[in-house]
Amino acid sequence: MPSLSSILTKIKIRLGSKYSEDLMVYVVYGKQPSPFPDLEYIEPIIAIVASERECFAIQEKYLDTKVSWEARKVQGAESIDLVDGCVLYLTHTTLSSYDEDADGNPIFGIMENPQPTALYCSRDTAEQQAPEQYLHIVTLGEINLRGVGELLE
Repeated sequence: MPSLSSILTKIKIRLGSKYSEDLMVYVVYGKQPSPFPDLEYIEPIIAIVASERECFAIQEKYLDTKVSWEARKVQGAESIDLVDGCVLYLTHTTLSSYDEDADGNPIFGIMENPQPTALYCSRDTAEQQAPEQYLHIVTLGEINLRGVGELLE
């Protein structure tokens, strides 16, 4: 009969190999009063950070903003070190109109209720894996209460 130590070692090896490639980051949202006339509030993605500790720090720093977050696996990050300044790509299935331009045309974006579907290290991979979705480029570690990154066409 195997010893407890050998069983635990086998479990650690299995878990290590299963999860070693799953690099996670945190998508941070910031619910706040809206500067746009058609919205009561906005809840943009205000940061993408590498640790939950950073999420709590953002929450403590911006007390007037309701900060929440979710962990997300980064697709294609097996051989990459995720450090502040890394460019990542979020995909979204829907965008909402939140304002109008000077000509009265709707401006679409992710200010009201962002719902990203996946996160990628490479633009090519994001475009191949989610060709019908909107693409959002973000920088790991960037914080902006009006929304990080930029939507790409």
